[in-house]
Amino acid sequence: MVSFRVCEQIKKDIRGLLIDKDSFDPKDTGCLLSYIDDLDNPKELLEHIKEFREDGNSFFRKGDVDSALEKYGFAGIFLTCLALEKEEDKETFVNIKCVLLLNMAACLLRKKEFVLAGKFCTIVLDLNPRSVKALFRRAFAAMELGRIEFAVSDLELAYVIDPSNQRYV
Repeated sequence: MVSFRVCEQIKKDIRGLLIDKDSFDPKDTGCLLSYIDDLDNPKELLEHIKEFREDGNSFFRKGDVDSALEKYGFAGIFLTCLALEKEEDKETFVNIKCVLLLNMAACLLRKKEFVLAGKFCTIVLDLNPRSVKALFRRAFAAMELGRIEFAVSDLELAYVIDPSNQRYV
């Protein structure tokens, strides 16, 4: 079970990865956060997160990785504003965060931004050490960076967790 303190740290990490980087114009981010403040309830916020994620998935399938990253990033910003009041809210938050970070890692792998992709996967693995998808994606990034021993270690662990799995990159 994840504590509120851990969720708050996760929110801070997401903001650091998404807002403090050059990928978002501060003016756009300010408008987005202002819009979020005007939403009436957490369900509306969750619906927007799901819409951005689905839009990102659609762009990714079409090969438009930059647009997919933007949509996943906006979903992440919305996620940082989600109020966590109940235990199930924390689990929902962590699950959505992991999905978004894994989706962003897939985009970053396509863009050959292997270091950042690996960081996103490491965050997921901190929350869910049994995430085979995160292990495979981090291993792929490590291989591309010439860190073969690290990649082999992740792939071995993925095999232990799910020996029937053949692909996840």
